[in-house]
Amino acid sequence: MTDTPRLRHRLEAAAAKALLGHLAKRDPDAASDLGAKLTSAVGPWTGAHRTAARNLARAFPDWSEEKRQATLAAAWDNLGRTTAEYAVIPQLARDGWQERITVTGHEALADLGRAGKPALLFSGHLGNWEMIPLALSKVARPLTIVYRPPNNRAVDAMVGEVRKAYTAGMAPKGAAGARVILKALARDAQVFMVVDQKINAGMEIPFFGRGAFTGPAIALFAMRFNVPVFPVRCVRTDRCRFEVRVEDPWTFAGSDSDEDALRAALTRINGRIEDWVREYPGQWLWMHKRWPKDEDVTSSP
Repeated sequence: MTDTPRLRHRLEAAAAKALLGHLAKRDPDAASDLGAKLTSAVGPWTGAHRTAARNLARAFPDWSEEKRQATLAAAWDNLGRTTAEYAVIPQLARDGWQERITVTGHEALADLGRAGKPALLFSGHLGNWEMIPLALSKVARPLTIVYRPPNNRAVDAMVGEVRKAYTAGMAPKGAAGARVILKALARDAQVFMVVDQKINAGMEIPFFGRGAFTGPAIALFAMRFNVPVFPVRCVRTDRCRFEVRVEDPWTFAGSDSDEDALRAALTRINGRIEDWVREYPGQWLWMHKRWPKDEDVTSSP
């Protein structure tokens, strides 16, 4: 009997390799444009579009239907660009990144790097979040990236190969990744986490007025190691052009065994990401199932 999942993964990997190889030969703007065209054409016909529409309606119930549809179209455009831009990241990492990525607010982070001191950074799925570690590797220091591995190991390997050019290490989410983070912080590394993904455990923290399970890892590590936490976001300013903004560092008071302190820290983090999404709603990943499907609005603790 044919191993259907394994065959499907091989086919997916072959298609991804062929597409990325084709896009890598293009100018970054042209590659970005093609990705936008593909997802803008296909995305609205998928179940992910219904998820995005439901999420957007719940987050902004006072918006007109016209505004929601325009935001959904922008979100599909951004997702397609972000996906296609993986193909041109190697060339941006080699040269030309200065023409396409403006970095602001990174001075304190760079100072910590020069002093050999650790830091934690968090962001959300806004703009092209992959440009954050790429840009900061040039103006501060390479980061250890915490990531959720794709189910397809071959695709995971391809993405990992791209990231080698600008990262200090990779930490998959989960127990194994936590050990990598602990070792990284112990040797004074700087660790980057994208923290707005749905998980099935953790603490239920408000996000757009609805409870969303939120992983406590970043707050736990910050408190345990007394490490500053830098909010950082990427905003798309044009086709394949970005601004990476590093904000002033936070410190979290309290013990990593204090649930109230953890809840306060995670509430602050979710609130900051919500602020970013409200400012650039068309650049966030609304297709992601951040909340349980039929959850009612919950009040803040």
